[in-house]
Amino acid sequence: MPNAHDTVKAYFDTLVARDAEALIAMMLPAAHYVKIGTDADEIVEGEAGITAYYRNHVASTEDFSITFISLDVQERANVAWFYTRQVWKLKWEGIAEEFMMRMTGVLEKIDESWKFAQIHASIGVPTS
Repeated sequence: MPNAHDTVKAYFDTLVARDAEALIAMMLPAAHYVKIGTDADEIVEGEAGITAYYRNHVASTEDFSITFISLDVQERANVAWFYTRQVWKLKWEGIAEEFMMRMTGVLEKIDESWKFAQIHASIGVPTS
């Protein structure tokens, strides 16, 4: 049974692998699910938008790599939270990008599996 840390790490590995269905399965199918991305209109509230969001995300990225600067995951009973700083390199809709990504999130343990209930991303100071 993966712990919360392993689940968070698997999320980023799965993003890089561009596996939409596995990403969708990691999300909590609940009305209180929230994913806030870096674009002004990049927000998913509730479970209805999860599938379309992650299918679009993986379809829009190529040559994706993530280098961790830090990762902290805290777990208490059925709730966990994380903070990470990373360097993302990818082609987004065909345009090569490199940037500092900062992310936080909350996970809930449901039937012995950790699911993401909230993820918030922001871009930090450019790396170049």
